[in-house]
Amino acid sequence: MNEAMATDSPRRPSRCTGGVVVRPQAVTEQSYMESVVTFLQDVVPQAYSGTPLTEEKEKIVWVRFENADLNDTSRNLEFHEIHSTGNEPPLLIMIGYSDGMQVWSVPISGEAQELFSVRHGPIRAARILPAPQFGAQKCDNFAEKRPLLGVCKSIGSSGTSPPYCCVDLYSLRTGEMVKSIQFKTPIYDLHCNKRILVVVLQEKIAAFDSCTFTKKFFVTSCYPCPGPNMNPIALGSRWLAYAENKLIRCHQSRGGACGDNIQSYTATVISAAKTLKSGLTMVGKVVTQLTGTLPSGVTEDDVAIHSNSRRSPLVPGIITVIDTETVGEGQVLVSEDSDSDGIVAHFPAHEKPVCCMAFNTSGKFSLSHPFPLLFVFSNKE
Repeated sequence: MNEAMATDSPRRPSRCTGGVVVRPQAVTEQSYMESVVTFLQDVVPQAYSGTPLTEEKEKIVWVRFENADLNDTSRNLEFHEIHSTGNEPPLLIMIGYSDGMQVWSVPISGEAQELFSVRHGPIRAARILPAPQFGAQKCDNFAEKRPLLGVCKSIGSSGTSPPYCCVDLYSLRTGEMVKSIQFKTPIYDLHCNKRILVVVLQEKIAAFDSCTFTKKFFVTSCYPCPGPNMNPIALGSRWLAYAENKLIRCHQSRGGACGDNIQSYTATVISAAKTLKSGLTMVGKVVTQLTGTLPSGVTEDDVAIHSNSRRSPLVPGIITVIDTETVGEGQVLVSEDSDSDGIVAHFPAHEKPVCCMAFNTSGKFSLSHPFPLLFVFSNKE
């Protein structure tokens, strides 16, 4: 990224359809004499005046390289030639500033093209949505407006919602806002694939259909991570992984970590036997309570202790992977009373809270690798 992109362009007004072109410049290093002159020009006037010079350059808050339809080799036939010259896919760079963001397309020639620019306050998260996958029974309601850009700004389109509590969808073709999704709590991140748009909130996840942007399913049992990601998730081409707040034994799958705090298979069987015994005891208690008596050796405190034990504390390091295609609509609930529809895996990954997770680069299904790899990282504290 050359200096012109970081200094000149941020001061321009909002342009939802872009238009600015920045040509590449050669990188030059200052000589010793030039460095001394620059130092004197910057520092000496401050020493005499007592006031620092105003910084004209705007601070960059975050930068991310984005994958979209524009640089997707599977959607652009001209990128398929391996030995072609000048047909390599461009880089898409998203730059966040203190009062907005920009999207740049940088081809191999280095001539950067501005695709989008907005100046309405800081932006926490932004994603370029890929073209959705739809069939005969499903149509794209926003086909004429794509490609779309999802943005979570400090000030929403309505102007009355709390900070970072809405997702605005902009058309990169026309520059207009085509959809706004409101929430009651702050948004921390956005993820998307060809099927869904995932909005990450604190301890919650909401998934929306990529064609209609209607709510498809939601999760409310995420573990409260201390940071840096408040609610880490991983979204592949079809699977969604997130940190569950407890381990449900009947849904536990093979694999995962087995530390000091994680029970072995034998311990799990013993625990299940104790649970069964406790359940049968409770049945006897209910029957005897109907007759007005309690079994010998059983007190009312034992009944209270058993009922309170159902409220198990939160367990860190648990991962749940769901299939976004087969999971039911509405709330995704992993509990002893729920079935396993849509649950691909449920296992302990770490003894500490999970702070980051990601599928492998492909994240797709194939005959040689039918299951995507999931990498999970935890906090030290």
